[in-house]
Amino acid sequence: MTRSPRELATQKIQLQKQQEKLLSDLLTVVDDLDRAAEHWQKAEHRQASKPSEEIAHAATHPAWWQRWRQWFGVTSASISSASNQTETLADVVTSARSGIEMIRTSMLEVLNEHQVSPILVQGRPFDPTLMHALGQQADVSVAPNTVVQEVVRGYRWKDRTLREPQVIVSVTPAESHSSETSSS
Repeated sequence: MTRSPRELATQKIQLQKQQEKLLSDLLTVVDDLDRAAEHWQKAEHRQASKPSEEIAHAATHPAWWQRWRQWFGVTSASISSASNQTETLADVVTSARSGIEMIRTSMLEVLNEHQVSPILVQGRPFDPTLMHALGQQADVSVAPNTVVQEVVRGYRWKDRTLREPQVIVSVTPAESHSSETSSS
C-alpha cells in the first residue's frame, strides 16, 4: 500500500510533534537534576565548613537511627569517633553530588545528540522575542535591560525554541523606584 504525499507529510508532522513533546518532557528531568546537583553541592560545602563543636556533638549524640540500631543490636559497632562519622557523611555527600553530576552530564549529552542545546542568556541583552521576563532587578554593575538571572533555562531544538528562557532583567535603581511608585 503506497501512501500519498499528503499522508506522508501529515505523518512526518505528527512524528515531529511527538519528538518535541518527549524532548520537552525530558527538560523537566534536566531541571530536577540541576536542582539536585545544586542541593548536593551546597550540602558538600556545608559539610566541609562544619565547626568541630558540631562534629563532637554528633559523636556524643547519635542520630535517632543510630540509637535505634544500637538499641536493637543491629550493629555491634558504636560511634567510634567524630572524625570517622564526619568522614563517612562527607563521603556520602560527595558521592551523591558526583553521581547526580554524572547523570546530569549524560542527560545533556543525550539531548545534545538529538540537537537540543541550551540558550545562553546570562549577561546578554534582553530579547523579548526569545525570552520571557519574570521581573526586574536594580543593578548598577550591568547595562539596563541585561539578563541578570536565569530562572528557567531555555533550550533550542534544531532551529526552533523548545522552551524559552525565563529571566530577571536589570534596570537602573531610578527605574526600579519609579516603577514601584507608579504601580502603587
